[in-house]
Amino acid sequence: MSFESLLLIMTIHAVALISPGPDFAIVTRLSIASGRRSGLWGAAGVATAIGVYVLITVLGLSLVLAALPGLSRLLSVAGALYLAWLGVQCLRSKGQLPETQSQQPVGKAFVTGFLTNLLNPKAMLYFGSILSQALTPHLSTTDVVTLWFLLVGESLLWFGFVALMFSSRRVLDWLRQHMQWFDRVVGAVLLGLALKVATSASR
Repeated sequence: MSFESLLLIMTIHAVALISPGPDFAIVTRLSIASGRRSGLWGAAGVATAIGVYVLITVLGLSLVLAALPGLSRLLSVAGALYLAWLGVQCLRSKGQLPETQSQQPVGKAFVTGFLTNLLNPKAMLYFGSILSQALTPHLSTTDVVTLWFLLVGESLLWFGFVALMFSSRRVLDWLRQHMQWFDRVVGAVLLGLALKVATSASR
């Protein structure tokens, strides 16, 4: 794979990462409500799911979805339900920050980040349509390994930065006065994304 192709893929992925979405919402929520450690583990979960998608794409995700259109709809419905559940949890929150950072087990934070990305049809569509143009079964093993580490590493760096930023003392002090509204906004965004996904799946 040429350097130009690699740079193009990394640039596309960077743009996709910084676009607002459920991954960003969940990592920020974990960082704020349960502390830096949970936020970083949530970021690791998101990055791991991205790694899974890269591997699936290499194995021919676009071909599988083309042969089994029902699978795409099934994943869309599952993703919409999961996003809606997360949104309801945020809306039901009392808007209080915990005084300690140990209330969210790191394993649960990891799974939350992992499932948020894995069940996000936007991620499925992204890897299935865009990256599949470059990540083909004809790539060498070295190319596949290099791309996997670069894409997962780029994802981990971005969401790790998000976790660090939203778990900083200065940000937390401000959020203590506005946490309930923050929860409402995050919940509304997640429910909006769930509705959008469900609408797309019903077409």
